[in-house]
Amino acid sequence: MTHSKFKKLALCSLVGLFASQTYAHTGVRDTVDEGKGSYNGFTITHGCADSVEGGAYVEASPVIGQSAVFPYGDNVVWRKGAVKTVGGDGGVIAAGTTLKLGVTGYSGFGSAFAVNHEIVDALGNVHGLHWKNGAMEPKSNTVTPFKITAPLIVDNCVKSLKVRIGVINWCDMRKNAANDATGQYYLPRDAYGRLIPKIVNAEGIQQNVLGAKYYTALPGGNGDNNRADWWFGDLEGNSNLYNDADLLQQATPATPATATAPATPASPAFWTTLTINNSAADIAQCAGTPVDVTVEPIAVDFDTYLSGANTQPFTIGSSNF
Repeated sequence: MTHSKFKKLALCSLVGLFASQTYAHTGVRDTVDEGKGSYNGFTITHGCADSVEGGAYVEASPVIGQSAVFPYGDNVVWRKGAVKTVGGDGGVIAAGTTLKLGVTGYSGFGSAFAVNHEIVDALGNVHGLHWKNGAMEPKSNTVTPFKITAPLIVDNCVKSLKVRIGVINWCDMRKNAANDATGQYYLPRDAYGRLIPKIVNAEGIQQNVLGAKYYTALPGGNGDNNRADWWFGDLEGNSNLYNDADLLQQATPATPATATAPATPASPAFWTTLTINNSAADIAQCAGTPVDVTVEPIAVDFDTYLSGANTQPFTIGSSNF
């Protein structure tokens, strides 16, 4: 996906996920109450898409896999307004603890992918999840399941904890920034081995590319910057693997109108986000104004857990995914 063109438009359309195939992001299916377990899932609502500034995407490639890294331990950044804190409890969870969501992967027939596995550290702690062996038809949606256990929120003035999760939707095989627009395009199949059609949007009508039942192989992959969708940006720290500006969901400032272009609003970095709600009884005891706090993984965890070894067969090499 060419995010430099796409992302300014995307925040305008977080509803109408299925019927219109609008610019909806990969999100989290359910909000969670503090201290509770949640069988949840990521909602994939479109394939990797070419786009035109100010208009609808031209065509969408199927999502053929997904990876995710969750905030864990001290390798997180807490954000409360303009204040950020790296590591620790963020003043949100029990003092002296660090964030542990008890992430668990699980299989489900509702997913487009036949295989999933947990990405763990040397002690077996789950930091991420990875799905493969399948494909999502771009005009449809799918949910990739997982389970978490939400921490208790100890600050009564924290209305909710927004847990940002770094999610990647993969749309091509054995790619990185260097070879993105080269090589044959992988012909995706669903979890049952059936070929998946590529979708175009012509005047709002979904249709198969060129009226063909299935793909034709493309000599240049599926197009530059369409190897994956990255649902994260503005990483804390420097990532050696995830630094392609065309894929990162970076925040952009507002721009004034010019003689040749209209004004554009500011756009925040978009992350796939799980909302953990504080209880109404606790919030009622807040003597000030309740606020939302965010927490997200820092760059080193992307490079450690979404490495080439853990993102096969979608990546190649060991840099610039």
